[in-house]
Amino acid sequence: MTKHLIFLLFIITLNSCANNEKSTHDNKRDNIINGTFYENDKARDLNEKGIELSRNGNYKEGNVMFLRALELEPNNPTTLSNLGLNNYFEDDYDNSIKYFQESYKVSDSTYHMAAANLAMSYFYNEEYDKGIKIANYVINHTDDKVILSSAYVNRAFNHIGNNNCEKAKTDIIYIYKNYRAVKNIEYHLKDLAKKMKNCVQQRV
Repeated sequence: MTKHLIFLLFIITLNSCANNEKSTHDNKRDNIINGTFYENDKARDLNEKGIELSRNGNYKEGNVMFLRALELEPNNPTTLSNLGLNNYFEDDYDNSIKYFQESYKVSDSTYHMAAANLAMSYFYNEEYDKGIKIANYVINHTDDKVILSSAYVNRAFNHIGNNNCEKAKTDIIYIYKNYRAVKNIEYHLKDLAKKMKNCVQQRV
């Protein structure tokens, strides 16, 4: 499977930048975020155009729309997170990280969805310690089960990246026990199990 199916992402309808978060990852191109938390109608419309383009795989064109939306509303976490997703899909992890970080920052560290996604961008950028740190923050600051399941999955990936097999195993067991009802979690458990086969615990 491609990394797009590994990455837990979210579609949300926003009544505030931190509430009413819902998830799906049935199709990698449906993972762009739309919402109603816009003070400027034109910015919202540009975001929606960016979503449509991105869902058709036109990430560069989608980015143009998102950037235009940002010109009107520079501190909108939804648009910033969409830019993070698009750059992730284009394997531009540095910019993906930049936009996810900015999305989280402007939300006063309440937009946990962006932070959970950031943990996986760190994994693909081989910045495993940073991925673990941000996943830990999410785990300690939200009670949303979907976001928590994503944070635990992404933390486990980063533990594997660090060859810390025991910590990855602990996360996998915890996910299995607590998040089996979360949509598509079975796939992620299977993928983590495959990666665990190649995990070599570092000995001190």
